[in-house]
Amino acid sequence: MLSDIRSYPNNKLPDVGFFKAYEFSKRNLRKRGAGVQTEPWRAIGPHNIGGRTLVVALNPMNPTTIYAGSASGGLWRSYSGGSGANAWRKIPTGFPVLGVSSIVITPNDSNTIYIGTGEVYGSPESFPGIVGDRTTRGSYGIGILKTSDGGQTWTKSLDWTMNQRRAVQALALDPLDSNTIWAATTEGAYKSTDAGITWILVLNVVQATDVVINPLDPDIVFSACGGMGSPGHGVYRTLDGGTTWAKMDLLGPTFTFRGKAKLAISQSSPGTVYVSVGKSSGALFTNEGTASWLFRTDDSGETWALVSTEDYSRIQGWYSHDVAVNPTNPEEVWTAVTPIQQASALGLFSPDPETSRLGLPGSWADFHDIVYHPTNPQIIYFANDGGVFRTLDGGWTVENCSRGYQTTQFYNGVTSSNTDSLFTLGGLEDNNSAAYEGTV
Repeated sequence: MLSDIRSYPNNKLPDVGFFKAYEFSKRNLRKRGAGVQTEPWRAIGPHNIGGRTLVVALNPMNPTTIYAGSASGGLWRSYSGGSGANAWRKIPTGFPVLGVSSIVITPNDSNTIYIGTGEVYGSPESFPGIVGDRTTRGSYGIGILKTSDGGQTWTKSLDWTMNQRRAVQALALDPLDSNTIWAATTEGAYKSTDAGITWILVLNVVQATDVVINPLDPDIVFSACGGMGSPGHGVYRTLDGGTTWAKMDLLGPTFTFRGKAKLAISQSSPGTVYVSVGKSSGALFTNEGTASWLFRTDDSGETWALVSTEDYSRIQGWYSHDVAVNPTNPEEVWTAVTPIQQASALGLFSPDPETSRLGLPGSWADFHDIVYHPTNPQIIYFANDGGVFRTLDGGWTVENCSRGYQTTQFYNGVTSSNTDSLFTLGGLEDNNSAAYEGTV
């Protein structure tokens, strides 16, 4: 198992081990190699295969600048909206950050950015997750990082460098006070009212997967919690900024789900909130009857209606799905599909001419984030296991925006040819296999 390889010769990884090893390497490894002449490392790809992507964020002051958080390739930025060859550059944080699961940008100061780190599939209470004792499945999180200079330098905000099995899964900024930030984490929902200097656990329910804020009354906040049947799973609402919470009655007192839930709140009609509920636990990768349901409220959670039982996430109801609502039309809602067979059946999601010309995929499976452009709802971004995609025409055509976005996850066992030093072959997580033939 991966955890055995990482922890050997011990039985498990100590909670403080990951970050301490990082600090040791910074202090010592370069010194030990001083004076040794070696060719510097350079990235060789793949540059035409996008890797697993958890989140996309658009600069609210200049939406052609976008950020992407990858599952194990760190934080990336594009100044072209993701369009064009070599459209992306990695943003180093100075910390051992592999998984970036959430990004928020301050609306009136786009130099101030927060990122949540880690991709953790279960909570300590719901481990071991999918398979046996695979408690380290995913990537390590070190909490929340903050930059005030557009990504040039980063500091710790929520400091979790001493426990790598936690993750920050969603972030949200108070629309009326950018010093107030909310975080959905594997420990529950946190809140900061001083621009990330201090944090308070306001909802003590493990495996919080999402959080949304009412844009007109930011004391009204919804948080989704649960995964792999973790205790307390459900959708929660506060009317007083997190002091008290109530669990929402989505479909009667006996309704339950074992998977993941994602939220979307209408910006034009804030009483309308959608909840994408994954009923599948993922334990056996079965649909478990109905693996995805969509709920809606139009009165800020007082009453709920089941609006769709279409199983759009298939066996990924336990993890890979999302929901988004048009910022100007509460009746237009997107849900993530695995794959997008419903959209294809409607004639949507055809590859745009450039994507077709280059032979790139027009989409991929296992969606994690759907993001509307802040002023043009015809432009929508999608993050999935194939990278970053966008539509400019409301979904009729889709562009692959992953060129130069080097975030693919290679499985253990990448090999180089014995007879050709320029030929390398490896298998990718959810992206088939890739061959390198000496060209970048």
